[in-house]
Amino acid sequence: MTGLIDSKYMALCLGLMIFSFGLCLVSTHAELQRFEHPAKTDGTLSFLVLGDWGRKGAFNQSEVALQMGRIGEELDIDFVVSTGDNFYDDGLTGKHDKAFEESFTRIYTANSLQKQWYSVLGNHDYRGNAEAQLSHQLRKIDSRWLCLRSFIVNAELAEIFFVDTTPFVQSYFTDAGGHTYDWRGIGSPRAYVANLIKELKLALRESRAKWKIVVGHHAIRSIGHHGDTEELVSKLLPILKVNNVDFYMNGHDHCLEHISDTESPVQFLTSGAGSKAWRGDIKEKNRDGLKFFYDGQAELQRFEQPIKEDGSISFLVVGDWGRKGNYNQSNVAFQMGRIGEELNIDFVVSTGDNFYEDGLRSVNDPEFEKSFSKIYTAKSLQKQWYSVLGNHDYRGNVKAQLSPMLRNIDSRWICLRSFILNTEIVELFFIDTTPFVDKYFLRPKHHHYDWRGVMPRQHYLSNLLKDLESALQDSTANWKIVVGHHTIRSVGRHGKTKELEELLLPLLEANNVDMYINGHDHCLEHIASRTSQIHFLTSGGGSKAWGGDVDQLNRDGVKFYYDGQGFTSLELRQTDAKVVFYDVFGKVLHNLKLFKQLNPVL
Repeated sequence: MTGLIDSKYMALCLGLMIFSFGLCLVSTHAELQRFEHPAKTDGTLSFLVLGDWGRKGAFNQSEVALQMGRIGEELDIDFVVSTGDNFYDDGLTGKHDKAFEESFTRIYTANSLQKQWYSVLGNHDYRGNAEAQLSHQLRKIDSRWLCLRSFIVNAELAEIFFVDTTPFVQSYFTDAGGHTYDWRGIGSPRAYVANLIKELKLALRESRAKWKIVVGHHAIRSIGHHGDTEELVSKLLPILKVNNVDFYMNGHDHCLEHISDTESPVQFLTSGAGSKAWRGDIKEKNRDGLKFFYDGQAELQRFEQPIKEDGSISFLVVGDWGRKGNYNQSNVAFQMGRIGEELNIDFVVSTGDNFYEDGLRSVNDPEFEKSFSKIYTAKSLQKQWYSVLGNHDYRGNVKAQLSPMLRNIDSRWICLRSFILNTEIVELFFIDTTPFVDKYFLRPKHHHYDWRGVMPRQHYLSNLLKDLESALQDSTANWKIVVGHHTIRSVGRHGKTKELEELLLPLLEANNVDMYINGHDHCLEHIASRTSQIHFLTSGGGSKAWGGDVDQLNRDGVKFYYDGQGFTSLELRQTDAKVVFYDVFGKVLHNLKLFKQLNPVL
C-alpha cells in the first residue's frame, strides 16, 4: 500500500493492493448501504480525493481540475472521492440547479475523471437543498455522481466508510450564524448521530478488510482554520482506534494536511483544497503528530518539457496577437511557422493579450478559433502553447481562457495565471502581472475587469510573490527565465511598470534570473540591466504595432528596439543561449548570445 499527498497537484492519491470486484449495491447486516467497485486486472486500486471545490471554476477550481485530470491519467484511477462542500456557498437550490453542471460536469472534463465520484455532504451543502444533492435524478444529468449521507465502498482488502459528519457538530443547530440548514431526514440530531455511530461500529467490527478507511467532511485533527472538531474527537475517534482504522480522510479545512495519531495507527489526511484556500490561517496549538501541512491549493503548477536528443531546447515567443488575422497577425504567423520549422521548435510562449479587444466571452466564443486555431496552422506550430494573461484578456471572461475545456477545442492551448515550465536546461516561470498594476483597479476608465480569483488583491499578490521566490530559490536550472505580460523596462508606449520594478524586479535580481520576457508594448526590444545580469526582452509584435511611439529620453541599456510587428526565438543549451528577433517578413533584426558556466548542482 502506498499513500501520496502532493501539494503541487492539489489532490490526495491512494494506491491499494486489492482483489477484483464489481460495482453493485448489495445488502449488509448494518443499515449503511454498500457498494463494490471493480479493481484493475493487476489487482490494484487508485483514486483521487478532493474536497471543498464547487465554485463554477473560480478560485483555481479549474486549475485543480486540470491537474487532477493529468494525475488521474498517470495513475489510471478507478474513482474519485469527494469529502464534501461540493457546491458553494449554499449547496444546490434543487435538482435542476445549474450549479451542478457549472461546478461539476463542466469542470471535471478530463477523460481520466469520467469515473464514479463517491461524495459526502459538507456543512455548506446542508445550507442548500440537501435532498437535491442526494437525489438519484442528478445521475441522469451526470452518471458519475453518487452522493449519500453515509455508505460503504467495499474492496475486500480495503473498505471505505463514508460518514455524514455535519449533524455531529452542535453549533450548526445552536448557533447557525444566520444560515438555514436543511435538516430533513435528520430528525433528532442526537438520535441520528447515535444510530449512525451504532451502524458504523457494527460495520467496522464486521469488516475483514486489511485496510479500513473512514471518510467524512469535518476534520478530527487539523491545525487549519477550523482545527479539531471536538464532537468527532469525543464520539468518532474512539471508534476508529478500537477498530484499527488506518486512515481518516476529510475536507472542511481548505488545505492539504497529514497528521499521525500519537496513540494509535490512525493517519489523519485532509484534502480540502479543491478551490478557495486560506493561506496563512494556521492554528499553532496542538501540532502533535503533524507530518505535513500546506495552506493552499498548490505551489506554482509545474509542467515538464523534454529537451532534444542533442541536449538543446528551442521555442518561439509572441505576444499581443489575437486579432482574427488582422494587423499582419496572419503574416507574423506564417513567418513563425517557417522559423519554427527551421529551428525544430519544442513549444511556443505567449506573453499575453491573447484575444483583442476584450478577451474571450466564454469557452464557446468563436474568437478562440478565429484568432488562434485558424491562424497558427503551420505544422511546426502544432506544439504546446504556454500562455499567460494580459490586461486585455482580463477585460473578458478570464475563467474561459483558463478553462481546460478550451483544450477540447485545441489541445495546444495551456493558459494559467502563473506556473512553471521545466525543460532540464532552463526553467521558465510564468507570472500573472496584470493584478500588480494599480491603475486597472483605481482608474479602469470604461473597462470592466474580471477579477474573480484575484481578490483580495494584496493577499493574491503576496502569495504569488511568496510562491515565486520559493520556486526561484529551489531551482537548480542553469538558465532561469521569467515570463510576464507587462514590461519591467521598456522605451515603448507603456514604458516601465513601476509596480513590477518595486515588487518583482528585486526577486529576479536576488535569484540570478537571466531573462525577463514580456509583451504589452507592441514592439520588439532588448534592454540589458546595468545593475544585474538580467536581459529584458519584449516580444509584443504579434499583430497591431505602434510605429514611432518611443521614449527617446530613457534609453539606458537599450541594445535594440523595433516599433513594428514580429516575434522572437530562443535556443538554449546548458552553457549558451541565443535570442533572435524577427520582423513580419522573417528578417533577422537583432541577435543576442549569452554564455555561462555549468551550474555545479547539475
